[in-house]
Amino acid sequence: MTDPDRILANYEGTLAEAQRRSDAIRETLATLRVTERSADGQISVTVNDAGNLVDLRLGNALQRKDGDTVGREVLRVVQAAQGRVASTVQEAMTPLMGADSEAMHMMMDKLRSAAPPVEPERPSWGPPQSALGQIEDDHPPVPRPPRAPRPPEEDEDFGDGGYLR
Repeated sequence: MTDPDRILANYEGTLAEAQRRSDAIRETLATLRVTERSADGQISVTVNDAGNLVDLRLGNALQRKDGDTVGREVLRVVQAAQGRVASTVQEAMTPLMGADSEAMHMMMDKLRSAAPPVEPERPSWGPPQSALGQIEDDHPPVPRPPRAPRPPEEDEDFGDGGYLR
């Protein structure tokens, strides 16, 4: 027979460890930032773990540029930063959550589905590049790489059937 005090102490230790890991995850996500710059370095954006813009810095040389062009370039740089959020979160969270944990898979699925498609980088501040006779829609979109398979479920409380009958 096992000692109830020892069982309780083990359970409290497990809870304390889970709380510590949860606090570390929360703190890491709260401080996570991704910064991206335009090719000429005149635009710098920073987004947080959710992809929200938290900092925007514009260089003085942009004052001589067309506002619409600057706006498009700012959006492109923001999208590039948002596109890097998932990989940055995965890199920061792997030591805390494990690379193949169910929680990591759920977090990465959510982040990848929220990431905007990144427009290819065009030469800065020039006219849009086009080819004679070519239309934007002539090229099909590039398919996304397949997701990594999930690890098998370890919870076998109900077998492979449901618990409702």
